[in-house]
Order: sequence, then structure tokens, then C-alpha cells
Amino acid sequence: MKALSESPFQVSRLDSLDEMATLQGEWRELESRCAGLTPFSTWEWCDAVGRYRMDGRPLSVFTLRDQGELLGVAPFASTRLAGLRTFRLLSSALGRYSIADYQDLPIADDRRDEVIDALCDALARERGWDVLHLQELPPSSKTTASLMEAAARRGWPVTLQSGSDVHMLNISGDWESYRQSLSRSVRNDTGRQTRKLFGECQASFANVGNDETAAGRAMERLFDLHTQRWQAAGQPGIFRSQARRDFHVEVARRFAGRGTLALPVLQAGDDIIAVKYGFQTDGTVYYYAAGYSPDEQWRHYRLGMILDLQIIEDAFARGLRCIDLMRGEGHYKDHYRMDTHLNQDLLVFRNRRSQLQYRMAVSARALAGRLRDRLRKTRAKSGAAE
Repeated sequence: MKALSESPFQVSRLDSLDEMATLQGEWRELESRCAGLTPFSTWEWCDAVGRYRMDGRPLSVFTLRDQGELLGVAPFASTRLAGLRTFRLLSSALGRYSIADYQDLPIADDRRDEVIDALCDALARERGWDVLHLQELPPSSKTTASLMEAAARRGWPVTLQSGSDVHMLNISGDWESYRQSLSRSVRNDTGRQTRKLFGECQASFANVGNDETAAGRAMERLFDLHTQRWQAAGQPGIFRSQARRDFHVEVARRFAGRGTLALPVLQAGDDIIAVKYGFQTDGTVYYYAAGYSPDEQWRHYRLGMILDLQIIEDAFARGLRCIDLMRGEGHYKDHYRMDTHLNQDLLVFRNRRSQLQYRMAVSARALAGRLRDRLRKTRAKSGAAE
């Protein structure tokens, strides 16, 4: 651990996961002062990413304290972006496409501007970065404006880009009123299928996130069902490798330990025919992935929609605040009268030269992509002519 500041804030940099592990208890206490913080900014997620997805890449985890009290954590890891030394948030796993649907800095809301200013003072003394890249900042994030203002005071250029669309349902009123607001086809067709599934097929709905044995079985079933569905569409799916499965098993174990693992399932006899995987924090459930049985027996049931409506009805019954289906295309989400918002990607450059280099690299990559597409089309036409 290296001390970086003599200001009223004590800023230190941790360079290893073992050092970051010492923050677990304080980090969790800090979360209670960060309204709207998502599961992807928790110690559990960040530490699991570091241990399962980083392959030893260097960390720069900044802690910010006032009289010893932890007020903020900036868990960065180092990578390259357009040839530039880049700090990205650890939660992303550093890929071009973040594995975290949302990212943010866990910083006490009532001290956010001060803490971010102190963080930028520390970063100004650091020589190991050219770009700060914060991906998938949620629309409600207070970090975006605060960091942009702090960067402007230091003459650091910034670029704010559109991130991914995210889809959420804010729970208000009662279940029956919500159900009546859905289209007639959704109400009637799904209602009829649900009654048949639960009656004739004796299926049942349950959340098994708090049952260790059942949760482990549900995760394995999720991996298989999700992968089958995506491979049938010609895509590998996010659980294609054992390493990725091991990572999510560990994440699920950690969130189960906090009592915040969400694993709702539809089960017929001993067979899990539909499952959804997510996390619950502060009255919101964030759903990360799902799987549905492709077996012929269930082909005529809209298993995904049946499970989703069971989840929504359960959310009304439990008094939850929001269901967040997060990123990903899926016209099925339109059936649920969800609100769509846009995440943001924020890039902070150390100087104009870094910003120019980044822009040139992005333009070159876009041009290369267009040329590849044109070449592919030309070859396809040549093959058709033959």
C-alpha cells in the first residue's frame, strides 16, 4: 500500500487483491452511503473479477479516507486502449464489452465531490495512465458530472459517449392494475399457458437463491440452457467456457452469503425448465442472464414470459421497488411496459495528445471494419456469380 496524499483526505493505492481483501467490511459499510449503487460495484463482484478474470493484470485500487473513515474506493486495473495506458474499472474485466451491465465508483454521496477532487489530485501525481475509461455508467450516476467537473478544473479533456440501452420496470400500484395494463394477448395467452403449466404439468415457481444445494443445481442448469439457446442461434453465449462458469458460480456463492442472490426458477417435477440469475440490492432486483428449456415438451409454452410475469407478480407481493433487466436486445421486454434508459461511457484524457491519439485509433478501427464488411460482401457476390 502506498500513501499518495498529504491533504485532509488520506489517499492510498493498493496494488494487490490481498490488499483489496482487507477492505471487505469497510467497503460494505460504505455501500450504505451510496444510493443506487449496483451489485457490480460491490466488493464481492470486484474481488471475484480480480481473482477469476484478470489473469494477473496490474491493479491500482485507490482508497480515500477522512480521519481514517473510508469514503471512497476507485478500483482501477491497467490495460491498453488505442495504444494508450488506460485505467478501467476492475468490475468490467477490462474487455471492450464490459461484463458488468453497470459500473460506478462506490463513494459516499454526501462527500462525493470532495472525494472525486481528492482522487483527481492523486491521479495527477500518477504517471501510469493516459486515459480513464468508465464504461456503462448508469443514467442516475452522480459520478459522471462530478468527475467531468473535476477534470475540467485540471484541463483534462473528456469525451462522453452513449453506452448500452437498459430496461427497467418501476414497481408501483398493485399487481392486478399492472396486469390489466399489459396487452390482451399477453394477459390471455400467457395466463392460459400458466394455468395449464401449473395445473396439468404440475409446474411450480420458486426463488432458490437462499438454498445452497438448490442454487448450485439451478446455476448448472442456467449454464446449460442459456448456452443451448445461444448456440442454436449461432452464438457461443456468455457461459461457453468453464472459466466463465466458475466465475459466476463464485459470484453466486458470494451474493448468496449476503442473502442477495436471486435465482427464480420454473420447475416441473425434478426438471428446471426455466431459470433467471440476478442480484437484489436496496429493493431492486438486477437480472443478468436466463435460460429456458428447448425440449419439445415445452416448445408450445412461452416459458420466458411465464417466468418473468411470475417474477413481477412476486415483486409486487414483496414490495420491491424495481425490476431491472439491464442490457441486451430483446423485444420481449417491450411486453412488460418497461422504461428504457441509456448508460454512458466516460473517457478522461490526461492531455490533448492522448485524446487525439484515441480519436485517430477509433477512426482507423472503424475504417478497417467498413473495409472488412465491403470485402465480405464482394466475396459473397463473387461466390453467387460462380
